[in-house]
Amino acid sequence: MQPEEKKVFLGLAERATLALEELAKDPVIQVETSPPVCPHCGQMNPVVKVRESEAEGPLAEFIIRATCLQCGAEFYALPYQMDCVISATDAAELLNERVKSSGFNGGKG
Repeated sequence: MQPEEKKVFLGLAERATLALEELAKDPVIQVETSPPVCPHCGQMNPVVKVRESEAEGPLAEFIIRATCLQCGAEFYALPYQMDCVISATDAAELLNERVKSSGFNGGKG
């Protein structure tokens, strides 16, 4: 690498480092989520039973009360990220994309 090329490279590396440090300060970037695992039996992405409720409140504060069909235990799931769509078709398409990219096997153990 020529001295001028090295100087340009180091300048770009320094800018990239500064940019990454700024991104790390963003609380949205720092939100850590857990994989969908039953806290009782450890089943990854378990098949669950959920009962609809008549509860109301801010969408971001809803929790999911679920029963794991692997072990039968009840637990609570708190979604940290939501995708809101207009139709059931849109939701199905989004779920299909998520399943393909997530590495989870659709709750099949």
